[in-house]
Formats: sequence, C-alpha cells, structure tokens
Amino acid sequence: MVSNNYLRIIVAMMILAFYSSSVHAQTFPSKWIFGKSYAEKMNNTWEEYGYIVATVAGEGIMSAADKSGNNIRRCKVIEGRPAITSVKAGDCFLFTLPVESLSAGSFIGFDATLTADPGAPKRWVVEWEDGKQWKTGREYLCHGPALGSAHTYTSIHQVFKMENAVEGCSVKVRLRALEGDVIPPMEDIQSTGSAMLVSSTYLGAYVQNLGTSQPEDTTRILCLGNSFTYYHSSPAMLKEIAWREGHYLDVSVSVKGGRSMKHHQTLPMTVDNIAAGGFDVAILQDQSRAAAWVGQDRKKNAHHLKEIAVMADMIRSTSGECDFVVERTWSYPGKKHAGFGSIKAFDTYSKKGVKAMARAVGNARVSQIAEAFKYCREEHPDIMLYHTDSYHPSVYGSYLKSCVNYLVLFGEPFGDDPADCGIDSAKAAVLRSIAERTVLKR
Repeated sequence: MVSNNYLRIIVAMMILAFYSSSVHAQTFPSKWIFGKSYAEKMNNTWEEYGYIVATVAGEGIMSAADKSGNNIRRCKVIEGRPAITSVKAGDCFLFTLPVESLSAGSFIGFDATLTADPGAPKRWVVEWEDGKQWKTGREYLCHGPALGSAHTYTSIHQVFKMENAVEGCSVKVRLRALEGDVIPPMEDIQSTGSAMLVSSTYLGAYVQNLGTSQPEDTTRILCLGNSFTYYHSSPAMLKEIAWREGHYLDVSVSVKGGRSMKHHQTLPMTVDNIAAGGFDVAILQDQSRAAAWVGQDRKKNAHHLKEIAVMADMIRSTSGECDFVVERTWSYPGKKHAGFGSIKAFDTYSKKGVKAMARAVGNARVSQIAEAFKYCREEHPDIMLYHTDSYHPSVYGSYLKSCVNYLVLFGEPFGDDPADCGIDSAKAAVLRSIAERTVLKR
C-alpha cells in the first residue's frame, strides 16, 4: 500500500516538473511576499508539498530542497513565514522559473530577506544553474534569532550573468546553507534550528530578468537604515532603477526597525558588512526624527552628530575612499507629527538638522527625500506616500525615495525607458519628475 507521505512527494515532483517544462509568459519577474494574509496558501502547499508559487507576480516556484535537488519534508509556516526546520548544510530555498527562451549573456537579479535561528548554519550562498553546472556567488551570514525583538535579518542582493542560453527549460537559483559555523545558542531563545524567509513589509524573494545590456560601471554601495529603508525594499528598487539607467549597484544592506546610527555600531550585520570593506558609497538613514531633533535643539541632541560621525569613521576604516550620502527622510502625520506639532515644523527642523549631520560625517551629500515628499503631498495628494500607519512609506513612497537617491548618486536625469519597479506607470512617471525637480532642479 502506498503511504500518504509518498503520494505527497510524487504530487510535489509532478507539480515542479510541470512548472519546469511548461512555457509561461509571466515568468519574470517573480516575486514572493509572505505574511499572515498568505498563510492559508502556504499551509496548503508549503507544509504539504514543499513549494510556493510566486505570491505577487510571475509564475516562479519556490521549493525546499537538499544539495542534490531532492524535495525535503521539513517545511513549516511560522508566523506567516515559510521555514525549513532543523536546517543542515546543503539545504536550500530553490527558485525555479520556467522559460521558453533566455539569451546567453542575460543578467538575473535575485533579492531576498533571510533569517535563521540558533543551531542553523550561519553561512549561506547564492548559486545558479548555468549550462548544467551550479555556479557560486556571494556568501551571506546569518546571526539570528529569526523571531522576536532580538531578530537579525540578512538582506540578499545579487546580480549574476547566464553564460549559456536557456531553451524550453528553466532558470534555477538557490539560497543554500553551507558547512561550518552554526548560529550559537542565545539566552532565553528556544530554537529548532529553522531558517526562513521574512514576511512583509520586507521583501520575501524576487527574481527578475535584467536583460543582456552590460552596465557602464559598477558602484559598491552600503545601505544602513531601519524600517524607512526596508519597507518594500528600497535598496532593491534603487538597484533596479540604476540598472535600467546603465549602472550596476553592487548593494550590501544592513537594516533593522527603529535602529539609529548608534545601534548600527554594534549590530552584527552592520559590523560584518563594514568588515568586508571596499565600498564606494555609503547611504546612511538615521532614526526618522534624528535630524529634526538636531535642528530643533542642536546642543541637547549633539549626541546624534557624534554617533553618525563615529559610524562614518567605522566605514572609512575599511573603505578609505568611501563617499557618503545622508538621507533626510520624510516628515509624516503619524503619531502627532512625531511630536513636532505639524508637518511644516517637522520639515523645518529636519532641513536644518540634516545639514549639521552631513557636516559631522564630513562633506557628505544630502538626499532631500523629505523635500520630494513635500512636493508630492502638495501637488499630487492622490498618490499615497504613506503606509496605513501614516508613518512608514507606501510602495510609492519607497519608490520616490529610491528615485531621489539614484539622482543624488549619479546626477543625471532618467532615460527614455526608466524602471517602474512594478508600480503604476503613470504614478511612477510623476514621482520621477518630482525627484528630478528636487535633486536636479529641473
């Protein structure tokens, strides 16, 4: 008699085989956003069969596999997040994207947010199948834990080139656990050694075809920030926008909600990224009220200036030629205008304070994101820049931030075929125009 478990495995293999061999027009891009709203769908497919079809766009398949590509049976949905429990070296999150034809020399972008608990492997790598061989990209470190206030998330941002054409088959990318160190035990943290992809408003996973055009240049960039950066993955948007304009941003990211530059000095992911060194540019996004506090009372809030200066010196210690951009993030109506009485007062204080912060860093450029938000609020109130909490950015707010940052980095207007990053094209055009007006004074 055939067991239920065996039947599940057979069904899963048939589903994956179908998606690998069929032609689907909407393969790229494929995006996965996780959370409680997707829990039922994940429970029905991830826990039962070990796969999830792209939840937002595309028809890519994410599955759980071992190093040999065999389906593994340790899939759980934990707080709305797809997890592999008791992770061991070789286990991976495997992304399969069926394609009719993909030209040799195509560039593929892969972005994800990974986290893992104590006991799980610490080191992970992005790999892709090219000409029946798995090729290896950058390694990433997990520190854990996966859940709770002490969580540490790892931002994955990678672009790779397919040397071989793909015909009537599939593109495969995997995020694989490596041999070696495991995440050490933590006080008061119980763990089953799980690894998981993070739920919204983080980006779960994103695979896109960037075409065959070779970028004109490469800039290594470090993004440090908090939820004002990770909502809707502003760094991934920035990378996509720059690529379309002919520039490759090799992005490293360290983000955690509510974190200031003081917190980043000891945040494991930040310390790891800085140690890698070799950055051309660092974008610093401080606590959302820090610049306004400095502008309101510089003497009382001088510690913010010291903290951002220390952060910059840490980066210079391994990236001596690094340039700096300090973000002036948006004012917002939420939480009673952050205690400043009105958006106008909030804007006034932050405009004054960010200049002092840029001087503290040392001739840093200022990204006037708050100015762009102001123009949009006044002239296009139909474009909702804020999340439902009237505080964090909506997807449109994150896109506007990314457009402003792009223009600050490169100082050139957008070309004839700019990236919309999946948002409404008409609104994207308006936001790009506002960004150009803000930065380029057009």
